[in-house]
Amino acid sequence: MSLLRRRNALLTLLVVPCALAAPMLSGCPGESTTPASLKPKLPLTEVAQKWLKRASESYRAADVADAEDSIKMGLELAKKENLEDRELRLVAGRIDLARLDFHQAESDLADVPGSEAAGLRARAYWYDGDLQHATDELTRALEDPEFKDPWAKPVRELAGSQGAGRKPFTISDGGARKLDVKMPRDLYPALMVPCEIDGQSVLALIDTGVPEVVLDKATHTNPAWVTIKFANADRTFEVRDVPTLIDDLSGYTQQNQVPIRAILGVNLLRRLHLTFDRRADQLVLRHDDPPPPPVYSRADVLYVRGGGMTVRSTARKEFELTSSLWLDSGAVWPVAFVDETWRKLGVDVARMPLSGEVKFERLLDFRVGALDLGPAIAVAGAPQLEEKLKQIDVDVIGGVGMGFLSGLRVTVADQGRALWLETDEGTSAVINPQAMTPGKSAPEPTTSASAAPKPQTSAAPKPQTSAAPKPQTNAAPKPTASAAPTPAAKGK
Repeated sequence: MSLLRRRNALLTLLVVPCALAAPMLSGCPGESTTPASLKPKLPLTEVAQKWLKRASESYRAADVADAEDSIKMGLELAKKENLEDRELRLVAGRIDLARLDFHQAESDLADVPGSEAAGLRARAYWYDGDLQHATDELTRALEDPEFKDPWAKPVRELAGSQGAGRKPFTISDGGARKLDVKMPRDLYPALMVPCEIDGQSVLALIDTGVPEVVLDKATHTNPAWVTIKFANADRTFEVRDVPTLIDDLSGYTQQNQVPIRAILGVNLLRRLHLTFDRRADQLVLRHDDPPPPPVYSRADVLYVRGGGMTVRSTARKEFELTSSLWLDSGAVWPVAFVDETWRKLGVDVARMPLSGEVKFERLLDFRVGALDLGPAIAVAGAPQLEEKLKQIDVDVIGGVGMGFLSGLRVTVADQGRALWLETDEGTSAVINPQAMTPGKSAPEPTTSASAAPKPQTSAAPKPQTSAAPKPQTNAAPKPTASAAPTPAAKGK
């Protein structure tokens, strides 16, 4: 019996370790033992390619909800079936940047090879204020001789050694939490504001079509970090560690007949929680998002690679067309379409009426987001518009300038992801003037009562979904097709 027990014990010592080791050594019959992360990726299946195509098309059409759903389905399928997901993740990163979801962009693009992915990651890190990672990614991208992006080199210079220890766009706690700034009436409708840059008084142009702050090369030679201060009497609003690029702004000076030394782009503007009401000459800067006005309409904003603003709009003439419009507050034209857009609307550009040198048509209806504004004037042949739109990676049918935006009170809300649009009794006289003549004469300023936000009530804010045109009683401002010159950084 003792001999039998010793024999069984010996068998146990031999068999049990072998049994435990077997799954690790040989796996189950017919199954691979290679970890999923090490298996070769398979090409995208037909279904995965369809999700990729749908997500790409929806992104280009600014249908972000469908683009997000489609890319999510494609990524889930790629993960489940171990498919090559590089193209899917590149589209996901672009969608994330358009929504200013920088952390998600960093996640979706993590470890994706190639300079294109590195460039997108760099933008996510830069706009998120992560200077070190932005520098690393830009260095990686710029090592590729086929990588072209004029934004990349000066931003790497700023984010690199110049950026050490900086916290971009730090709003000073010593200044006002909210500041009202008066815009020059004689420069209507241009969205201009006096300010100080590193102690020097300048006139700056607010431009929602430009990603960065741009300084005139006549006064600055290299990209730099600056402090920008706005003031009203003895109250100030100061923003420190503002990154700036350099370009020739002489075209802006010639157009406005005043020296323009700085362009304030959206990377700064979305942090100022600003409101502008050009007819009231009013610009409001804030530390935080304001409460919604009593009556308004929200228009969701998408950004071109995290930069210039676009908004989904609908225009109707002979036919109706819905797509993205580029918001360009640096231009003084109203609504402007390229020739191909006019053809899709059923309009022969050659037969459009002229006002001076400006070709124009009266749209039967125009909507921005959900805000229905009724009839509106739109022009053809805006200088540089078609060339600039070709550089944007979404389908944009035209642009909206201050000739249109000056008819609204506009607040940049939700950290730049939305615009709150307010109308009043003078809105239709601006966007649908009865007399269409070139020029930029300003209407009388609105009174302080009408310029100020309406008192808040205990009732919940009411989103405004339509703004029927009012009878026109005031002289209309005179739209012009003159477009703002384009800095190298514009729309990039």
